[in-house]
Amino acid sequence: MKRRIVCTVAAALLLSGCLLEGAAPVERNPKPDSAYWIKEGVTKESRLADWIQCGGRTNGNYGYEIQKGQSHKEFFEGFNAYTNQVRACMRNLGYTRLQECDARCL
Repeated sequence: MKRRIVCTVAAALLLSGCLLEGAAPVERNPKPDSAYWIKEGVTKESRLADWIQCGGRTNGNYGYEIQKGQSHKEFFEGFNAYTNQVRACMRNLGYTRLQECDARCL
């Protein structure tokens, strides 16, 4: 009986370690997608206006949602086309996209 308890506890500890190892760190203050786009002399308000003009949402994130009856494949094809269009528009307006936010993110 004692051996079974020890084995159960050991297995639980091993599994919890594996689960924790795979968990990604959570950003405490996540930035909207528009924050990753920088341009010399731009303000937060003007960048958001450009973002919306390019097809993004007013909250600074992408605005593509799955449609009723749409397959996962159709959703991801549409989402990829949409994000590519928004990104191309932002680049055409002179913005550069950061891979990770730093002090330049507004």
